[in-house]
This record gives sequence, structure tokens and C-alpha cells, in this order.
Amino acid sequence: MTDKLFLTTLKGKKSKQTPIWIMRQAGRYLKEYRAIREIQKDFISFCLNPQQAATVTLQPITRYNMDAAIIFSDILMVLWAMGLNVRFKPGIGPLLDAAEKPDMIKTSCLNGFADKLAPVGRALELTKLELPAETSLIGFAGAPWTLVTYIAEGGSSRDFTKARLWAWQDAKKLNGLLEILVEATVSFLSLQATAGAECLMIFDSWASAVPAAHRDWLITKPINEIIKGVRRNGHKQPIIGFPKGLGDGLIHYAEESGIDAIGIDHGVDPRWADKNLPKNLPVQGNLDPVSLISAGKKMFQDIDYILESFHDRPHIFNLGHGITPSTPIDNVQTMIDHIRNS
Repeated sequence: MTDKLFLTTLKGKKSKQTPIWIMRQAGRYLKEYRAIREIQKDFISFCLNPQQAATVTLQPITRYNMDAAIIFSDILMVLWAMGLNVRFKPGIGPLLDAAEKPDMIKTSCLNGFADKLAPVGRALELTKLELPAETSLIGFAGAPWTLVTYIAEGGSSRDFTKARLWAWQDAKKLNGLLEILVEATVSFLSLQATAGAECLMIFDSWASAVPAAHRDWLITKPINEIIKGVRRNGHKQPIIGFPKGLGDGLIHYAEESGIDAIGIDHGVDPRWADKNLPKNLPVQGNLDPVSLISAGKKMFQDIDYILESFHDRPHIFNLGHGITPSTPIDNVQTMIDHIRNS
């Protein structure tokens, strides 16, 4: 059986070679992705087309030989399956029917939930059939707080005022919504684990919006509940948490959430992370995605700084957020070559 560098690292083993994959690696910066995207009816149906989703998941593996593939999907697929009319408008982004109060979302929205997302599981199965033996496969979901922001705001937001007001003014009702989202996320991650995902990742893209006083309640505890739920369902795959923008809250999150590895964004100093996070906890990150647009000397220096900072810790090289659509495809190869030749 072929050893998988990515999974070995997640188990806490520091290898001579640092594994690499990048968030949003299957996406608009690739011409082969754009060619397929142009013929899709809409983004949701694209995500629910197992053959097409598998094809684009494999594209960055074919081009760059990444150490892990992440299934092509979206964190808002959970809300789509809950019947919240999620759609993606070109030039604007995701939109959905905003809720006026958190208790407008009822547990009945989970009826038929797993069946609606079954095509994602099929996409994972198809992807795994075609992946190189040494390449790992990642499934993922959005964290409850991040999903709450979309439910409250009806899309993206600058300051998430409505979602934050729910936390301050409707705590009991918000707890009810969080319970529903935890259950939905456990179901979705378990579906992916059953379908062949070898690692699971939870994206808390808007963790930065949570006041420090609410971090444990809104960020750390829901993740802990999700992980316990996935484990109760019999799934032992390592789970990576990525609470973007959490800052010094990463320490508590790493210690209390139950994650097996932590992703850090490019706002975090790697040396600070290595010094303050639990010893031997695998860390994933954290090159600024914008540095790839020019891929100059400064990018190489930052790559070297990241690698040196985690010299004695299990480390997966990644960006601090998703790759930008304007990134030249050759610059990604330049980054990979530099890491692998270090």
C-alpha cells in the first residue's frame, strides 16, 4: 500500500518533504476549469453533477501533482439542501433567502437532507477511482457560525451586523439554529466520509466576525459537537479546522475543538503559531494568495519563512485563503517547485 504524505503528516509525523495542496485549487484560475464551467446551467447544478465535479476535482492533480485533492463543492450546499434557495449570481456571489429571526429555520428543513446531497458522495466515489495512489482525498463543509452569517444576511456581508445582533439579542433562538446546523454538518461530513473522503475539513470563513466573548460559544463548541457526531457515526478520518481570522483565539480553538490539525490564514505569523499552538499539532498554511500573482523574490522569502517556522512540526503547505482567479497558472508551478526543492 502506497504511503500518503498528506495523511502521514496529519497523523503527526514530520516528513522530509512537506505535502502541498491549495484551497480552491479546482477553480477559475485554471483554463480547463473555465471551459467546463462555461457549459454548466448554474453553479449549484455543477456541484451536483458527479461526473463534472469529479473531473474538475482532478484537474489540479493532473496539472500539478498536488498531494491532496479536495472535492469540488461549496460550503453553502448544506443551506441549499435545507431549502434556503441558495443561488449564485455572476458578479455578486452567493444569495439566499435571509431569515428575519434564527428560529425561522425549523428542524423539518433536514427532511430528505442526505438524499439531496447524495451526488456529492457520488462525485467523491468517482474521484477516488481516478486519483493517483499517493494522493489523498478531502471532503469538507462550512462551520455553523459561517453558515449563520449567510442565513442572517442573505449573502456575504462587510460587518455581519444582523448575525452579530442575533448573538447579542436572540441567544436562545440562535442556539436552536446552531443545533440544526451541527446536525446537518455531521450528516454531510459523514456522507462524504462514507463515500471515500480520507480527510475532512471544516471552513469557518467568517470566524473573524465573532466578538472574543462569543468565540467559545459560536466557534469552538459547535466544531467540537460536529467532531463528536462524526466520530459517533464511526468515521475516524482526520479533521482539519480552519477558523479564518481568529487570531489569538486559535490557541483555545486548537486546545478545545477536538480537531486533528489546524489551518491558519496569512494574517497569522507562522513563528507565533509554532510557539503557541499545541506541540506536534499539524498545521496547514499559510502563504498570502496574492503573492502568487507576481511570484517574485518576496514570495520565495515568505515560503522559506513558513517552511523554516514549521521545521520541527508536522506541516502541510497551503495558502492562507483560496487562490485568486487572476493567478497565472505557471506561478503555481513555480511555488510548488520551490517548496519541493527546499
